[in-house]
Order: sequence, then structure tokens, then C-alpha cells
Amino acid sequence: MLQPKAIFLLTISWLILTPTYSQDRISPEEIDFRQIEVPVYRLADYTDQVALEIPYAGFEIDKPEDWLAVAATHEVYEIDLVFTKYPADISRWRTDYHGLLKDRIDELVTIDSSFLNRGIQWNMFLQTQCKTEAEAKRYFHGFVVKYRPKEVRIISDVSTSQDLFDLVSGHAVPSDSTVIKVMERHPDWKKMLVIMDWTGSMYQYGAQLVLWHKLGMHAFPDRMSHLVFFNDGNKKKSWQKAIGKTGGIYYTHTHNISGIVGTMEKVMTRGDGGDIPENDLEAVLKSTKLLEDFEEIILIADNKSDVRDIQLLKELTVPVRVILCDVQADKYINRDYVKIAFQSGGSLHTMEEDIEGLAELQQGEQISIGNMDYHIKDGTLCQWVEEK
Repeated sequence: MLQPKAIFLLTISWLILTPTYSQDRISPEEIDFRQIEVPVYRLADYTDQVALEIPYAGFEIDKPEDWLAVAATHEVYEIDLVFTKYPADISRWRTDYHGLLKDRIDELVTIDSSFLNRGIQWNMFLQTQCKTEAEAKRYFHGFVVKYRPKEVRIISDVSTSQDLFDLVSGHAVPSDSTVIKVMERHPDWKKMLVIMDWTGSMYQYGAQLVLWHKLGMHAFPDRMSHLVFFNDGNKKKSWQKAIGKTGGIYYTHTHNISGIVGTMEKVMTRGDGGDIPENDLEAVLKSTKLLEDFEEIILIADNKSDVRDIQLLKELTVPVRVILCDVQADKYINRDYVKIAFQSGGSLHTMEEDIEGLAELQQGEQISIGNMDYHIKDGTLCQWVEEK
């Protein structure tokens, strides 16, 4: 129903009639819609939300009481406005879409002015699959208000499926935001193959990844192509973990949050590592060999855990970007992951820093990584040792 390029062209009368808003709120014309085209709009999984339906080509909201029932104890973080892009040919438009957009937002704000609070993400979904007006009238139109509790608990140790659910659904927040911050710093990473250490200490970071993916999967569907979890051999004893054959590596599709969380729960029940080293390189090598159609390889790893199979590094022939979790205040960076990033021609990322361009370092050059200094010697990244 709405041409993407037209949604910001609001009439001057809207600007004149808009009341003054406080610094904590925006006016309707300040709404910056992120435009997303989908065949048919679907409600998000693992999300508290209220669907406020509006008739096709109308603006009156049906059942506003559905939001009022939860408004007192919850806050809004995202609002989807769902239209149907019909007819696709602009010359056949009959409706005043600018006016309709204004009327719909005005109607929403009369229910609760907090919908204009600053910081809310606004999305405009344009459904494109329908071919006739009769079909378009059967589609959902209106606002989907996504909300979370005003008071949420902070989780640093994910130990149950409920903890995982609470993080992914927004009922809780992680104590560390490494994965989210790194991903947000790199919107240029596309078609990612993400390989995730899924042992006990890494559960909160995996939940961050899924939360980040859930919030952006409709707007940026090409960001993550594949997702792999590894738990270092299911429940094998240390002596049973043969290099390159440790196992406990699981693939899941990225287009369905329920499927991702189901895989995470399954991998949790089948093993949580058991000992300190992890089979990072086995997971990377197996994933890159069996999967296709990816551009970036992202390894999300535990800084506290050595790489069990670091000797397999010589088999790695593609660049790997390592997101390193749980880097403490002393800035110690596990040297195994420095080696992976350097020798693969990849990069290293922490919550606060991106270390890139490692492959361009020349003989004798020095670089500081964490609290250590390195230099290039004979094509190898060596830890710098002061001469006495």
C-alpha cells in the first residue's frame, strides 16, 4: 500500500498541527522508519508483543485495550507498522497514503503517548506477496508493539533453559554485551558463517547472538547465513577427545528463532565442555568444508579456554574473524586466538577493540594485543620479550 520512497514525505499540515513534545519524546514527523519488504508479515518468535489491528485502508485501531492491559508494567522498545504494498504500480494508487500514515500514527498516540518515547525503533513493513485487493484485505495491517518489563534481571551465568528464554525474549539482559557490540560495529559483515562455542561459560554470549539476530533478521536478512554450535565432544571424557574427532558440533538454520533456540537447548543437554580446552578448530574446519554460500567466518570463542586442537591451524586456509568473550580488566588475550586470527589472515575483536590488518604486518613490525606485545619474525607472530 505504500511506496517506500514516499513514507518520509509528510504533509506540511502535519508539522503545523503537531503539539510540542518534551526532550524525552519525539514528534510524529521525527519518526525515522526503517523500511523492510517481506512477502507476508509474521509475528516474531520469543517476543512479548501486542498486535493492534487496523482495517485495510483505514486507521481506527481495533482493541486498544490489549496494550493498556500491559502498559503500566512494561516499556516499548520497537514498533512495526505493517502495510501492504498494493498496488505495486504507483500510477494505480487511489488512497492518500501520506494522510493515512498520519492518521494511523495519530490514532496510535491517542492510546498511549509513550509510543513516541525516544529510543524506540520504528519499522515499516511492506507486504509484497498479494496480487489482488481482495487478497490484500485478508492480510494483517496495523501496529505490532514489542515490549519488555520495566524491571529486568541481569544474568551473568546462564544455567537453565529458562535463563536462555529470558535473555532471548528480553525478560533479562546479559551482564556482558561483547557479541552485540562487535556485531553492531560491523554492519559490513554479510553472509556470515557464525561458529559458536556453546559450553557452559559461553551461554550468555550465545543468547546475545540470538537476540541480536532476532532484532535484525527481517531488516537485514543477509547478515547471517549459517550458525554452528560446538560443545567440545558432548559428554566425552578428556581422554576420549581425539584431535579433529572430538565432535559435539551442531548446525542450525538461521531463519527461525524457535529452531535456533531449540538447537541451543539440545546442545546444552548433550554436553557443556567438561574440561577447559575446546575444539574450536575442528568446528571451524568442519563447518567451512561442509557449508556453502558464506562470505565471512566468525568464531565466537571463550578467552579463558585454550584451543584443544591448535595443531590443526595449519589446515586452515580461510580468514577467520575471532570475537573473543570474557576479556577481563587486565586485558589478557589468549594467545591461541591471536594465532588463529594472524595465521588465517583474519581479525580479532573484543567488546572494546577491533584488531585488524594482521595479515599486512611485515618482518620486524610490532603490535600490542591486549596486555602483550608481539612482533613479526620469519612470517610468524611472536610474543615480544625484553632483552636483559
